[in-house]
Amino acid sequence: MNRALRAELLKLRRRGTLVAIAAVAAMGVLASVLAFALADDAARPLDGPGQGFAMTLARLAGPDGPSIGFAAGMTFVGLLVFVVFTANITSEYGQGTLRTLLLQQPRRVAWLAGKLAAMFMVMAVALLVALVLSVATAVVMAQLRGVDTSQWWTAAAASAAAASFLNALLATMFFALTATALGVLTRSTVLALSIGIAWMLPVEHIIQQAWEGATRTFPGLVFDAVARGGLPDASYGPALALATGYAGVAAALAAASLTRRDVTA
Repeated sequence: MNRALRAELLKLRRRGTLVAIAAVAAMGVLASVLAFALADDAARPLDGPGQGFAMTLARLAGPDGPSIGFAAGMTFVGLLVFVVFTANITSEYGQGTLRTLLLQQPRRVAWLAGKLAAMFMVMAVALLVALVLSVATAVVMAQLRGVDTSQWWTAAAASAAAASFLNALLATMFFALTATALGVLTRSTVLALSIGIAWMLPVEHIIQQAWEGATRTFPGLVFDAVARGGLPDASYGPALALATGYAGVAAALAAASLTRRDVTA
């Protein structure tokens, strides 16, 4: 596993990795800008199940104000992570490199674990950069919107930011494991992305409009609830437990498929 991890880290030392980190950071900054730009003076309900209430300026003045935008942007970051992990695993099949790699490391599960560990490390760095830039953006936006920031520099604010980072890391890991499972099962970038993106974007959200239970049932929505620290229709504890179950099943399927199926190219 350690050899696979080091080999994958070498592969990740390229411009595409920096681009991916920059994309995650940009999404964090954009989400922070939108959180402040669209905030209202008073709360108002949003339409549809699972939508909750619009952000208020009073809420942004709280201890979690600087990290609210970061947490809100994790839905889009999760989908980006899904795409990156899917493409990374299926490219090993498409380019014919997996067979060569497994000749060097015949313990397939160990190889997969090392590969994922390396990518998780890069993902954690990207999220940390996104959090720092999102908080910096929030400071600027607070001045523009006249939001009081006196509660932002307290232990409670630091704890809220740490919790947001941990939730984002967990949620993106769940997206990543789901992407890996689909990639290993389908061995096709186009097919895996078509299935995953089609389900987690239009299908889940269309059903969510008619059934509020979708928010605490379907994987993409449950992962989003974890990233946000819980939602009105999906409390954090049950969402985390279910998301962990989904990720565990995905990891088991990926390991079983990689171990039992022949690699012919």
